[in-house]
Formats: sequence, structure tokens, C-alpha cells
Amino acid sequence: MPQKMNPDLLELTRGKTARVIGGATALIVTMKGLPLAYNKDLQETQQPLFDATGTVLSLLPLASGWMKAVEFNYERMQEAAQSGFMNAWAAATYLVRRGVPFRLAHEQIGKAVQTCIERNHELADLTLEELRQVNSIFDQDFYSCLDLQSVLEIHDIPGGTAPARVRQALAEARRKVEHMREEAHAHA
Repeated sequence: MPQKMNPDLLELTRGKTARVIGGATALIVTMKGLPLAYNKDLQETQQPLFDATGTVLSLLPLASGWMKAVEFNYERMQEAAQSGFMNAWAAATYLVRRGVPFRLAHEQIGKAVQTCIERNHELADLTLEELRQVNSIFDQDFYSCLDLQSVLEIHDIPGGTAPARVRQALAEARRKVEHMREEAHAHA
């Protein structure tokens, strides 16, 4: 139906990755058993290699075309990222940083989330009194840990969502793409 706005292409692309990963697995399993040099086993590597290559090559123009045409609703994305308990991990981290073992912090934030679900509101809507019924350690600074920026910043590890890590990953990806382009032009 043309009026629908489902990400069919991306869903199908995600599904195709199983074939590519399956091909890579077949190659790895074939190679792991080789005792020395060329063996007849390697004849089995061509089909998964060609299939994976064909699959990726057919998807690249579609995915890049989609990326050129897509329009993001940043306002809606911002709203969605700040609702639905995306900040529960940050809430648990708040307690952990105050000395609560993670196991207990997880359980206590789970109770707070359950209260929110029953009342149809977000963690930030709980009063300080309600939070202190869960754990007396809660203080007014708790609310600042729930905003999107704080939620992103607590994941400050390689591959994490902290803005500095995202900028680092983007710079590395750009460097790799540029290196691949240089290699492709050198061999063209």
C-alpha cells in the first residue's frame, strides 16, 4: 500500500544480513579444519562467498538510495527518545553512584517504573516523596540524570552513546571509508 510508511527496505536488508553472516560462518568453519595449504575443502568456499558478495552488492545501492531520500522527523525522534523509560538505566546508575549495589538499584527502579506504568506517567513525574518510598537516597538531583543528554552520557565506553564516543566513532568510520576509497582508486 503506497500510503504506508514502513521501513520495508531496511527490514529486508536486516533479513538479508543473516545470509551474509551465514556465508561468513560457512567460510570460517571450512577454513578452520584445513591442516596446511590448499585442500579440496576450499571448493565449498566459492558458493557462500559469491552469494554474500552478490547480496551485499545488490543491497548497497538500495540502502544508499534510501539514505539519500529519507527525511527524519527530529522533533518526533527527540520526543520518543525521552519517553517510555529509555532513562531507566540512567536512573539505576544514579543509585549505583550513591553506593547502591546494581542488583538492588535495578529492582528499585523496576518498582518505580511499575508505579509509573500504573499511573500512566514517566519517571520524571514521580515526586521526590514517591521516589524516597523506593529508596531514601533519592534527592532533587535525580531529575537531572533523566534528561536525554545525561542518559546518553552515561554510556561513555567504546561504541557507547556518549556524544564524545559517537563523534569518535563517526571520525573513525569516515577515516575507514576514505582509506577504502584510496585503495579502490589505487587499484582502478
